[in-house]
Amino acid sequence: MSHTWNENIYRQEQEAFVSNHGGTTAREVVYTIMPSICSILLTTTSLGLLRKVNRNVKVLIEFILIIVPAILCYTVLSDRIVSICSGMMLISIINIVLLGIKSTTLSNHNPKSVYNKRPFITNFRALTNIITAICILAIDFRVFPRKFAKTEVFGYSLMDTGVGLFILANALVAPEAKDLIPRPRVGFFHTISRNIKQSAKSCIPLLIIGFGRSVAIEVMGYQKHITEYGIHWNFFITLAFVKLFTSSITGTISSRYSLLSGVWILTMHEYILNTSGLKEWVLSNKPRNDFVSANREGVVSVPGYVGLYLVGVAIGRLIHSTYQNAYTQKSLQYKSKNFRIKIFGREFEGSYNESMVLCVKLSIISAQTCAVTLFCDSYFKISRRLANAGYCMWILTLGVMTLTLLLLIEIIADILIDSPITPEPNDRKPRMHKADLKNKKECISDECEKTTTNSTIEIFEAVNYNGLCFFLLSNLMTGGVNMSVRTLYADELTALQILVAYMAVNIISVLFLYRKQVQIKL
Repeated sequence: MSHTWNENIYRQEQEAFVSNHGGTTAREVVYTIMPSICSILLTTTSLGLLRKVNRNVKVLIEFILIIVPAILCYTVLSDRIVSICSGMMLISIINIVLLGIKSTTLSNHNPKSVYNKRPFITNFRALTNIITAICILAIDFRVFPRKFAKTEVFGYSLMDTGVGLFILANALVAPEAKDLIPRPRVGFFHTISRNIKQSAKSCIPLLIIGFGRSVAIEVMGYQKHITEYGIHWNFFITLAFVKLFTSSITGTISSRYSLLSGVWILTMHEYILNTSGLKEWVLSNKPRNDFVSANREGVVSVPGYVGLYLVGVAIGRLIHSTYQNAYTQKSLQYKSKNFRIKIFGREFEGSYNESMVLCVKLSIISAQTCAVTLFCDSYFKISRRLANAGYCMWILTLGVMTLTLLLLIEIIADILIDSPITPEPNDRKPRMHKADLKNKKECISDECEKTTTNSTIEIFEAVNYNGLCFFLLSNLMTGGVNMSVRTLYADELTALQILVAYMAVNIISVLFLYRKQVQIKL
């Protein structure tokens, strides 16, 4: 009896520990994410400097330079982020200088791969997953600043961005975002019926996981933050319903109109929230005596996430259409104009007009969504619980800004690391290409060499290859840690050790699946 009473008391303490927080400023959230972006530049330039390294050593370097700093910046070093970013940038610049010097002793570089997969999108999706995985466990320790915890009503916080960025990341690579060829339309009712059936089948695994998680929480007496999604609702159920509705919409309305559809849904969602009393009902303390009222946050937020997804599809279409113009229909020959640049006395050649133009486009979009976010914040506030227009615009601002920076890093890396060097004007050769996607898959098989010169980040490739599986594993491990450790009473060193070990297990698991080419689809 005493043991049960103690467990109930501890559970109440945990629920109180993660509830009723007001968040922080939008600027601080951006600052908090910046070290992870800087660490990608640092890792890319460091691996470029090493050129050829054992695959396992490469992964260890990636873990030390990306995962460990992220854990520290979200916990004990959260007040020293500017210094950390400055240090990372300084070391990256030194690496770039050394790359310029080292290039005089190198022969032709391996030419850059051009295929339908953009590294900066891979990095964005994997980074979203990794940050979310760190935070869902770190929040249970006192070492995690409460300003990063999910907001109770309105405001900005690091953890509020998780579900929104995850949905945006999925939208960027959705089939609708890549389907740029107009297709003949068939009957409306036939199309919508077929799409609902297909999307419903694909949503069943997510719904099973979602409701299974709810049942497991009740049986084990695990703590829960009710105002996050509701009593029974959770992230997996939200993802299932968003997938169901967006598949139905994009199947009946051309994805060319996804931007218009998304903006219209977000506008109507905000209008209904503010004119029907729905906002007050969701944010109130009224009884949760039926399924809808018990899960009102989850139910009401779905239209907002649907709108966010559709706008994300539009951004994905912009990205993919920009690169599609660089290809011919009959070959994979890259057709952008060459340019030359001198760095540290050495001349480099590149052909990245499309990436540079896209970087400008994304910057403009980020500025526009930022302006809309400020407008919504002034009149409607930012609310994760409602997934209102302000929240969705804030997610778009943060997501597109991150994409822009990651694309900029990709451009820098391609020019400095992957571009062929031209020491003499007469020796200049046209830019060549690596193996295509088929050869890339062969390169990561067990039969391939144990060394690599690829400048891509293998940890990100592995996480992205089994993204939802990685997130599910992170949830299971978070539950396991909380069931076996009194996280509220852990000191700083213990908390950091647990977080590093937890992320190591998660990364190693998906890395094993990636190298074996085992993809678990849900």
